[in-house]
Amino acid sequence: MYRHLPPLNALRAFEAASRHGSFTRAADELCVTQGAVSRQVKNLEEHFAVKLFSRGTNSLTLTDAGRKLAPSVTAALTGLDQAAQALSGDKNVLRLQVMPTYAVRWLMPRLPEFMKTHPGIDVRVTITLHPDRLDTDSFDAAILYGDGAWTDAYTTCLSRECLAPVCAIDWPDSRFDFKSSAGPGGSVLLHTTTDRRDWPWWFEKVGLDAAQGEKGPAFETLDMAVRAAEAGHGVALGDLSLIAEDIHRKKLRLAMPSPHYTGRGIYLVEPLQNEPEMALEALRTWLLETAPIANHPEQAFL
Repeated sequence: MYRHLPPLNALRAFEAASRHGSFTRAADELCVTQGAVSRQVKNLEEHFAVKLFSRGTNSLTLTDAGRKLAPSVTAALTGLDQAAQALSGDKNVLRLQVMPTYAVRWLMPRLPEFMKTHPGIDVRVTITLHPDRLDTDSFDAAILYGDGAWTDAYTTCLSRECLAPVCAIDWPDSRFDFKSSAGPGGSVLLHTTTDRRDWPWWFEKVGLDAAQGEKGPAFETLDMAVRAAEAGHGVALGDLSLIAEDIHRKKLRLAMPSPHYTGRGIYLVEPLQNEPEMALEALRTWLLETAPIANHPEQAFL
């Protein structure tokens, strides 16, 4: 009986890699090395004698066989996890999917306060780089970046994105001529997204040529770009709701008092359900009481 089943570790590695589209991110979630995940997936492929992933230089995509297997594996592992929780009496585990910048800059420094107030709730945080994906099979809720319009989900705004140019305290103003239609001169523009959409958008907002904002290094997260600015590598567009402490502590300064709201923000995203878990209700209440939800965060810096 069950002689066709592969090892559980191989299934866990495959499921995480299929969900993240990356061996590296799967390894981070499972707290193992990237090589370990790759070996487990290879063992699974040898077990079934099929390729489950197409591997490119910088890409990882499921094959037809992988797409057939992934939903069943996710459902099976979720069922096992739920059964284990029921047997152990652990009904207050809260699995939370969080964007990295919000996790690093706001949630993780404050999470011990929540856990102290709610000792019966076990919050398990996993980082995600996919702001548009709410993984309802593996997580109870998520803190994601977007416009609040997630399908089949209840959303609560935690902060409104308000972008302004920020730089190191000793960054010379002459390195960025905001009034010149020729662009930023000798300054380096640090992009908070890999598609470099942030600076062209801001240049249009202040009446400059958007094309001037396309150059400069791009980072995968806002936190990385802001840290580069803090180190004196250039000027980044920082979200004032998330970098307020850096400015107050004199780690950063506004390069120009010209903040603009993007119409997006950070949201608590919950799958629609008839009876929300008490643990999730407690987290939502705490987030609304402590999250940076001021309507006009830019006024503190002008």
